[in-house]
Amino acid sequence: MLGRMSKLALPLGLSLFGLGLSACAHTKPEATTLSWVASADAVDRSEVLTPADIVATAAVNDVEISPDGARVAYVLRVPRPLDDPGRGRNQIWMVDADGRHEPTRFSPEARSSWSPRWSPDGKQIAFLSSRPGDDGHVQLYAMASAGGEAEPLMKAETSVGHFAWSPDGTRIAYSTTRPTETEESETEAGRDWVVDEAGGTKARLFVLDLETRESTEVVTSGEHVLDFRWGPKGERLAVRASQRASIDHAMMYAALYTVPASGGALTPLTETAGKLGDMAWSPDGQSIAFLGATDIHDSTAGTLYLVPSAGGEAKALTAGFEATATRLSWTDDRSIVFLATQGTATTLNKVPRGGGPVQALSTVNDAGALCRDLSIAPRGALACSASAPTHPREVYVGKLGGRKLQRRTLSNPHLRERKLGEQLVVDWKASDGLELQGVVIKPVGFVEGTAYPLAVLPHGGPEGTSLHAWTTGMNSPAQLFATRGYVVFMPNYRGSAGRGPAFAKADHNDLGGEEFNDVLAGIDSLAARGWVDPERVGMGGWSYGGYFSGLAATMHSDRFRAAMVAAAITNWVSFTGTTEIEHENSLVHWNMWPWDDMDLPWERSPLAHMKGSKTATLIVHGAADTRVPVGQSLELYRGLLHLGTPTQLVMYPREGHGLGENVHGLDFMNRFVDWFDTYVKAQ
Repeated sequence: MLGRMSKLALPLGLSLFGLGLSACAHTKPEATTLSWVASADAVDRSEVLTPADIVATAAVNDVEISPDGARVAYVLRVPRPLDDPGRGRNQIWMVDADGRHEPTRFSPEARSSWSPRWSPDGKQIAFLSSRPGDDGHVQLYAMASAGGEAEPLMKAETSVGHFAWSPDGTRIAYSTTRPTETEESETEAGRDWVVDEAGGTKARLFVLDLETRESTEVVTSGEHVLDFRWGPKGERLAVRASQRASIDHAMMYAALYTVPASGGALTPLTETAGKLGDMAWSPDGQSIAFLGATDIHDSTAGTLYLVPSAGGEAKALTAGFEATATRLSWTDDRSIVFLATQGTATTLNKVPRGGGPVQALSTVNDAGALCRDLSIAPRGALACSASAPTHPREVYVGKLGGRKLQRRTLSNPHLRERKLGEQLVVDWKASDGLELQGVVIKPVGFVEGTAYPLAVLPHGGPEGTSLHAWTTGMNSPAQLFATRGYVVFMPNYRGSAGRGPAFAKADHNDLGGEEFNDVLAGIDSLAARGWVDPERVGMGGWSYGGYFSGLAATMHSDRFRAAMVAAAITNWVSFTGTTEIEHENSLVHWNMWPWDDMDLPWERSPLAHMKGSKTATLIVHGAADTRVPVGQSLELYRGLLHLGTPTQLVMYPREGHGLGENVHGLDFMNRFVDWFDTYVKAQ
């Protein structure tokens, strides 16, 4: 895979001034009014979109509706100005569900705060933040939901990872990677070697008593805790955990358990295989719903299962449903609501507890806005972050069973005036007759009958999905290409999520084979419409999308004038031996171990087809990438350079598997588009 009712009121007397910060609840945003939200897409778009506009774009995520459904807390990712290099900061904001008042900032501006979680009675919000005096650790804070001063709830020795209120609001469960006393003494003695890749400090689960402020360790059997949910009576927790803390092991070999809230060893809940996702207890406490893979070779945890909370065999409730479930929640004891990726859209669905047909509750809302997360209040009010082809993620609210969501925030007023290319969904057939879909953006000022240069921007994964929503960011500047006169094509080739396990598995044992031919067929279909010039085509993507771009530059060099290959697999053999996800890659993509038969993995490696390449290739990598090690880019760059192919290698310090720093993103976008302008556009 290449990327949530008490009468207790907490004392909130510690001033932020004591932490070197000032309180800032109810700070008005720079320029936002409800009337602007209502007319957000009615503004005359007369200005040209620039890379600086994209760097300056804020994004809403982690939307949490209050228990009474009246207010929504959310995280706004705010970029730094370009004269302040670095990554953006997370701020917690609040908005009324009815849209009566403007959004207000709830957390300090200068420090990141995230993961807002309402207390069961709605009177407090707990959240995570790292502030002066925290020794660089992420700590757990709480603040009255009406605003005021934030109070640290404890002094964790290492950073807090996840947390959740107990149903009665008297306790908070949290995870942290605090070493055990034995591990600490071994490290102090210099005995800190790693054997058989078993490194990494395991996350441990604790429960904080809010009255005594004392923490008790819950899981005593030593597993690595990944996620957890309180049972409705507060007596037990459901836990997702793995035996090792390595990324690969946690991704592929985690299991589900229950444990008493008072502490003890984990009790296995049910037998699972492969990836696991979201989970939730039924209101009566008798069942647990969870998302998981259909088997060890399934690339997504997109099937909804139900298991007795006492343990037993899990039943698949959405088997055969051609979509990928991503979030779930119980509405009552009779049914489960889940959010899913379906084709190029997201849908809200309901399925009976006992099984039966899946019922669609909503699909496209409010000019095509698509939800990416989900928060449901006890009485059916809901909130999500949603984007549309014309704007990034914003807060939307609605009710279960309602057909329309209402937008409540406008976080990027500058984008309302920018010219955007028309975005649409296109269909075509693969060479073997398979029906396929993708997203296309026409160039700004598109004229029917003109054949434009084409920029193909494939998603990663390969189990990613290109959605008919906002598609533009620092790592994939889709609308920027439309501004510069390109048709932009974002294909959902076989192997993508959104169409069920069978489609997601359709590329197994054939990486870079028919899945790449799907893209070529899509290009041919756009040429047949007269929209693109098949002689002026470039491809650029990250991760698995970068792998596709590497194939475009080598194996299929005759079809592509230019490529942008970012954080990409270029040699399947050396990648398998150096990546942090050897098992995940081999089991859910190849369905085999490349060590057992290296011929096919090597034949599908861009490195094997460099000779004769004429495709100008820009190669990009984050210097701190552990998912796809930087050696993959070095191998391709040095080979192409030796063979005389036009190429350039750019390494961005401190960046991992994608870019996050503002100045890096600005340079990358300009470099990417300029590279295509130089090598693709010319007649």
